[in-house]
Amino acid sequence: MVVDPRLNQRLIDLFSYRYRWQSLREIQNRTIPPILDGKNLLLIAGTASGKTEAVMIPVVNRLLEISAGLKCIYLAPLKSLINDVSSRLELMLRPFGLTVGKWHGDLTQSEKLTVAKEASVLVTTPESVEGIFLSDNRELLSCLEFIIIDEVHAFIDSPRGAQLASLMERIKILSGIDQQRIAMSATVGNPELLLEWLNGSSDRESELVVDEKRNKRTIEVLTEKEISPAKYLEKLLTETNDKVLVFSYSRSKAEEFAAQARSIDIDTPVHHSSVSKSLRVEIEEEFKKDRKLRAIVATSTLEMGIDIGDIDRVIFLEIPPSTASFLQRAGRAGRKGNKSSVSVFIEDPQSLYNLLGISQMLAVDSVEPLKPSDYHLPLLGHQLIGLTLNRGSLYHDDLSILKRAFPFRKVETEDFNILLKHLIDEAFLAKTGRSVTQGASTAEIVGSGKEKMDFVVLFPGGFEYSVIFNGHEIGKIHPAVLSSSSDDEMSFLLGGRSYLVKEVNSNRKTVHVVKGSSGKPPSWFGGSSLMTKEFARAIRSSLLEMRIPDGMLLSPGASQILLDFVDNHRASPNLISLRESNKRVIIETFAGDLSNIFLSLCIKAVSGLKSVSANWHSVVIKRGVDIDELHEMLLAISRLEVREVSGILSTFLLANPSELKRQYELFGEKLERYVPKELLVKYVIHRLFDSLLLSELAGAVIE
Repeated sequence: MVVDPRLNQRLIDLFSYRYRWQSLREIQNRTIPPILDGKNLLLIAGTASGKTEAVMIPVVNRLLEISAGLKCIYLAPLKSLINDVSSRLELMLRPFGLTVGKWHGDLTQSEKLTVAKEASVLVTTPESVEGIFLSDNRELLSCLEFIIIDEVHAFIDSPRGAQLASLMERIKILSGIDQQRIAMSATVGNPELLLEWLNGSSDRESELVVDEKRNKRTIEVLTEKEISPAKYLEKLLTETNDKVLVFSYSRSKAEEFAAQARSIDIDTPVHHSSVSKSLRVEIEEEFKKDRKLRAIVATSTLEMGIDIGDIDRVIFLEIPPSTASFLQRAGRAGRKGNKSSVSVFIEDPQSLYNLLGISQMLAVDSVEPLKPSDYHLPLLGHQLIGLTLNRGSLYHDDLSILKRAFPFRKVETEDFNILLKHLIDEAFLAKTGRSVTQGASTAEIVGSGKEKMDFVVLFPGGFEYSVIFNGHEIGKIHPAVLSSSSDDEMSFLLGGRSYLVKEVNSNRKTVHVVKGSSGKPPSWFGGSSLMTKEFARAIRSSLLEMRIPDGMLLSPGASQILLDFVDNHRASPNLISLRESNKRVIIETFAGDLSNIFLSLCIKAVSGLKSVSANWHSVVIKRGVDIDELHEMLLAISRLEVREVSGILSTFLLANPSELKRQYELFGEKLERYVPKELLVKYVIHRLFDSLLLSELAGAVIE
């Protein structure tokens, strides 16, 4: 086996004889040298490409050269992935007397500490690292030389990603070491920006390695009128030897499919977050090792790289509103022969729109970019509290490192001083002479129980609304749904079915629904994620000129339903168009959820209109405006300077706290207490602002 001559012979022997590798993969040969050179590295590669070994071989090589102790922290987004990665790394490290520890919420404190104190590599989550910083065990992090992030795309544009970027700097501050930062990601549209995010304050050289090898992929598109998904699975299992992974976007849809499969004597275990951990692990192991179990149905719990063996085909019961998510799930198939076989079912408008977007982006070899926040004032307040707790006081040198973290790079000195004053006024921090130290309120929020949990856990687990039908939860929806309709009746699609909202409880985050009318188009195509501008514009391109990518095969029924749908939903040739319909004025933009929410906010702030709503393709004004007046208003908005628009929005949001709260909830955060209202307003505006859409308004046309 030809390898980099700097690799330890014992490591080469392990992979040559025990793993029986005859050679390294191309992606491994490209990744190992820059890591051995000490560079930060972002590796873009698909599932089962060998990227974990590509990263860990040079890291283990370094661990064999240095003193014992915890030198590497490996961050993953899911507990199930932590368990899987830990087991794989243990096999790699054990022959050299090195230990892998894991640290997450399912382990007791004594179990965590016992393993961590003996480990060379600790596999954990950002939340656990935050928890370690708040404990008496933070010295565990004081000698780290490597920070490795798996599935970094799952973190980066969420509150967890901002927290993680800041935690990397706090580890550097604590240890005084410029850790080597290594991240692995699925395909994204802007890898260079991800590398910037990863580097933060690090002074190391960095390198981007992208696996250009693409698995051959066939995508079969079917309709449920031609064959039900359960019957289709039965046909596959009868006519082939395929092992099949079925993906659903809701637990209720997954359970419904499993029940349909059982009715025709097909045992299809269900894998989702409501299934107990022990049963999920049992299902994973059985599917990996037992050829008799040939199909399971899962939600996002199996989207990422948990090892469940070779999969021949992936079936989508629902299509995601994201090409990146589609490719991530589709990539679970084709491990053995490098050919990915995918089947998707279309029926409702949501699935058809999503298929058009994915088709367009695949045809032009494009994926949505990730957009991490670079002006995260609420998180900066939160992290200043944690940093002060760790260090005793705020020090200039520490702040100069922290403020180089990607989420804080656009925070100016004036905003920082306003933020610091707020934290002192609220007793999160205290000023003694020229020193800033821990405040009286800090003990309450980092002590124990729910307050501490809320401080540590920032990911958006509780911001979605549970949809309750006949007393049972059937799924979750994004809060944007609840402000998306200008009709008296609000409806949405979930799991391919239409539901009508009867009651919303914002305190309990629940939406009680009844079945909607199949004859009335739902006011929002539901789900727990927002559609990006890039994906929405891809749908628009398909509605103007449909493109079918190589490898996509439409059944006769799918071909007909798609052609009919495109004929009935043609997009305007004008990028921004206005039309009247049922006493409403519709501004069609295909700008995605957040950009259209931004536009609706601009219209409210400028005009005082209240019946303004937004979805991924349009902004709708129900009452109080003539189409010509609205057109003139859009042209006037397009002529405003960025600072003028920001000022108008700031005045509007400061005067309307309920609107501010609703907009902030879109981001799935709970950090508003750590920032004054004026800075919270600036943060919300920065997150929503779309200067390109403002310029596009100049070309708006009445149709």
